[in-house]
Amino acid sequence: MAKLSDLIPTLAQVLPMPEQTVAVIARSLRQERLLSTGGRGPGAADMTPDDCARLLLAIMATDQVKDAVRAVQTFWAFPVEVVHCSTTASEDEQDDWLPLPEAMHSLIGAKTFGEMLAGLIAAARDGALDAALGGIALPFMKIEVERRFHTASVTLAGSSDGLMPDRTVMIASFAPPKGQLRKLMEASGFHEGGDAMVSFAVSQRTIIALGALIRT
Repeated sequence: MAKLSDLIPTLAQVLPMPEQTVAVIARSLRQERLLSTGGRGPGAADMTPDDCARLLLAIMATDQVKDAVRAVQTFWAFPVEVVHCSTTASEDEQDDWLPLPEAMHSLIGAKTFGEMLAGLIAAARDGALDAALGGIALPFMKIEVERRFHTASVTLAGSSDGLMPDRTVMIASFAPPKGQLRKLMEASGFHEGGDAMVSFAVSQRTIIALGALIRT
């Protein structure tokens, strides 16, 4: 089974980014028990979909190691705002969407961003994600975190003509609950603190690599 010592270089290679940076972020999460812990060497803890998702999310949600733990805790808990797909669309909108593969149906029941991210990795481990993407022409999945305005999304597109991903299969949006953080977000203009939005996105390539790692 895959250990943290396997997960770190896998993420560093697929993203790509310096392995030492991933290792430092992983250490900060492990100290707060956000990653599975155990002994050393063969006795080290086996990595789970949650472990993979938390380390990936820490990298996506901040570039400051000191903020990694808080970023994971914050973004992981974001509840789903809306999931759009062919099964949730009205009859008049059905033609705007490509069909959602059967293997993806369980994922749209995720309640939080962390749950969906870990669910995608588990689906990649079990082969369900490959089966789902195999039923879509030119599939393209994007998992995105917007750091400054605290939102996240998972989108899946495909092709209706086999030339390019021109039709949407699914859009899942996540944001903070309507509490203090949400009020601050809504009260802040885009001009405050500069005009830059800071997003980090990965495709199914990263998810499939993580699934393959913990499959063995």
